[in-house]
Amino acid sequence: MVMYLCVDLEMNLDRDWMYKRLDSDNYLRETFVEGVKEFIMYACEQEYYKQSKLMKCPCIKCKLVPYKDVDTVRIHLYMHGFRPNYYCWSCHGEEYSEGTREGVESSSSGLDSNPYTDMIMDAFGPQFEGLNEESFQNLEEEPHPEAKMFFDMLLNAQKPLYDGCKESLLSVASRVTNLKCEYNIPHRAVDGFTSLMRDICPDKSNMTDTFRATKKLLKGLELPHQKIDVCPNGCFLFWKDQSHLQKCPVCNEDRYKKRAKGKRVAKKQLIYFPVTPRLQRLYAVKATATEMRWHVENPREEGIMAHPCDGEAWKHFDNTYKEFAAEPRNVRLGLCTDGFSLFGNSGKSYSCWPVILTPYNLPPGLCMKRPFLFLSLIIPGPKSPKGKLDVYLQPLVEELKQLWNVGAMTYDVSKKQNFNMKAALLWTVSDFPAYGMLSGWSTAGRLACPYCMENTKSFTLKHGHKQTWFDCHRQFLPEDHVFRKNKSGFTKNKAEYSPPPTRLSGDELWERVSHLPKTIDHCELARDKTHNWMKQSIFWELPYWGKLLVRHNLDVMHVEKNFFDQLIHTVMNVKGKTKDNKEARKDLALHCKRRRLHLHDDSGASSSKTGDKMPDASFTLSKEKRKALCE
Repeated sequence: MVMYLCVDLEMNLDRDWMYKRLDSDNYLRETFVEGVKEFIMYACEQEYYKQSKLMKCPCIKCKLVPYKDVDTVRIHLYMHGFRPNYYCWSCHGEEYSEGTREGVESSSSGLDSNPYTDMIMDAFGPQFEGLNEESFQNLEEEPHPEAKMFFDMLLNAQKPLYDGCKESLLSVASRVTNLKCEYNIPHRAVDGFTSLMRDICPDKSNMTDTFRATKKLLKGLELPHQKIDVCPNGCFLFWKDQSHLQKCPVCNEDRYKKRAKGKRVAKKQLIYFPVTPRLQRLYAVKATATEMRWHVENPREEGIMAHPCDGEAWKHFDNTYKEFAAEPRNVRLGLCTDGFSLFGNSGKSYSCWPVILTPYNLPPGLCMKRPFLFLSLIIPGPKSPKGKLDVYLQPLVEELKQLWNVGAMTYDVSKKQNFNMKAALLWTVSDFPAYGMLSGWSTAGRLACPYCMENTKSFTLKHGHKQTWFDCHRQFLPEDHVFRKNKSGFTKNKAEYSPPPTRLSGDELWERVSHLPKTIDHCELARDKTHNWMKQSIFWELPYWGKLLVRHNLDVMHVEKNFFDQLIHTVMNVKGKTKDNKEARKDLALHCKRRRLHLHDDSGASSSKTGDKMPDASFTLSKEKRKALCE
């Protein structure tokens, strides 16, 4: 958010440079470097620095807590930037002037001097612009609930914690809540902390004594969420017209836990965070409203891919849906999901699946930052949803269809106008197992490759007894590539002349999956030797899904991590984890021209015995080299 803090008006300090650290190429701006130099010079002139030669570091990481030397402070600011809202260098000797304070207090609106009023205006939208606490006092009748909540928060933003305190009641509540989230502090610990603060403050303070009361002060800033009851087996949502049912119509499982008395408790709940208000909030905040048009207003050099909008899939979508592309503020989204264990390695098995949406309109430096990774679903465990993942995705897909067909009226604060915001899901990003859950093509077995499909050249290793795709993808190389005629570096005595498999269009894919069920349990999956389709993905309900050039992507992080694990274990010859074992050497003798790696026995015994000797491979490090690498 854009936040302004009152500074001495006579000094006329323009410190926007403090929060404009990097340019579009991720290099430090000259204005930022000069500004840091000005800040360092100012801090070095203060008496406390002349005595200790240390100053508080105002970077995002240190947050004005530790004292550092000048060089360390400069490096921290270059690397991380200033902590939010430090326009007035109060911890480095700068003070407010009395004239400024009087001017602020006598301001007619008071909205331009307090960052928390800016935050409230961003949250409630333009319909409350120009209102202040005086408006609330002059009302002739009780305002509607939303307006009353707005006025209450506005009053709390102006009300000091106690007489003479610089911090307002709302600012303290915001900071306490932020600390709880940032450091994962338990509720009871926050209760004790707030109670201690109340005891320390003067008797007439407004400090709350529990986290629940503190959280109520921020209720108007919350974005909506829904709790939807789910069948314990994950096969049905008690949602919309079916929300009144007591049992799952699919498996006849009870919806609620059996209790003698008291409130009914659902056995399983899905938490859904609607994405529309989160996208609207991006246009309500000045700092992000302009950046949401970055992909159009910042042309890049042809042939260089620095953002998804430079890719072929994005351009194909724009050419296919020109009306959607004509409005640069329409949002392009990416979806990713993966399972993780809530309890780490503690031994308790639990698989929770968050579903995250990312708006790609933002520049590269922002669209992958944590504030813009929107958590849309929390799919509960304890087991992986597997083939029933689409059951949980229903609310999200329903909203995505609404955003495409109808849109949502949104106020763009940067242009001071309303517009009908639409959104489209361009693709998903996941690891290979989740790829199968999202796409409907099983990633297990001989036909696992989603590009080769039934035209795969995979085979089963005779000794290793595993599926292998060794030398299956030379067919994707250009026809004149030198590797195609190589008969010794890949499969022995084999050259590759076949073209790659034909890439299926969206219509051809739809013909293959249109008759399949939308959900299926893996244990009930009847394997078909001709294909690996197991279900019809719920994303086919999106009107534009069949026209996309790329629908599903593999997460580079997972691919790199898994590949590195196998590579380093083999190179370091880690027992039990290396892929270079006797079975691999036997299969290698059948398929490759690498005689120096074949098993042999000095006594002349058969090579099939367990006593066969494995010659050292050139890629395996000796004990001394392994030690040197670890050091």
